[in-house]
Amino acid sequence: MKPLKINSSLLFAALLTCFATHSYADMVITEVDPYGSSSSSTYSADWFELTNTGSSSVDITGWSMLDNHAASNTTNPYASGNTISIGNLTGTNKTFGAAALTLNGSQSIAAGQSVIFVESQNNAASSSTIISNFEKAWFGNNVPSNIIVGTYNDGSGANYGLSQTADMVNIFNGSTSAATLIASVSFGADTGSPIATFDNSAGLNNSTITQKSVIGTNGAFLSASGLEIGSPSAVPEPETFGMLLSGLGLMGFIVRRRKS
Repeated sequence: MKPLKINSSLLFAALLTCFATHSYADMVITEVDPYGSSSSSTYSADWFELTNTGSSSVDITGWSMLDNHAASNTTNPYASGNTISIGNLTGTNKTFGAAALTLNGSQSIAAGQSVIFVESQNNAASSSTIISNFEKAWFGNNVPSNIIVGTYNDGSGANYGLSQTADMVNIFNGSTSAATLIASVSFGADTGSPIATFDNSAGLNNSTITQKSVIGTNGAFLSASGLEIGSPSAVPEPETFGMLLSGLGLMGFIVRRRKS
């Protein structure tokens, strides 16, 4: 049999598609806190944590978040999405410019990195007070140097707060009808004292999460305010071999074809 001719451009495109698909699969909503906007909270903002568990950075420019409105609006669930924004804040222990923004201003989440997104009526760069209040409530005067806090921009301040009765967090890779769902979790009633966040360190997707944070488990601790239990500073271990294996699998298939 004559050797199979390989189109290098097509091969490169296939590898990029393979890597991109796996990268999106590595994005996990690892923690959700619907208590944050409660009148008892000192920072008055719900939040969720998005973690890149893969081995390569993922560009999230233009990505959006919807709550359970996505499930109820089946004709075009992306139309009212709220862009998630990584800030470019400055100040003590802040390295947002270096850690969160890549060249040309595109926003990305590095391999093994978690970013917390708090609800705000503004983008992250204009939400320093909310972010500062969040950090003080959880960490007091000992804010971790590597923590990154952005926002999901709820322009009306009313549409996308997370209900303590039941709700969802849905992440899309855009905010138009052409966007696709990247990660989704739902949750039920949020009760207890102190209130514990919903812990999804198991990496569930398109599922209901019921596990509540427990002090000493998966990095969870009692907040400085004494009102909540969670792990907003803990970063899960990345899947270091996932994308490599995907690429090797494709290359192995090509080699076998050439030898046949």
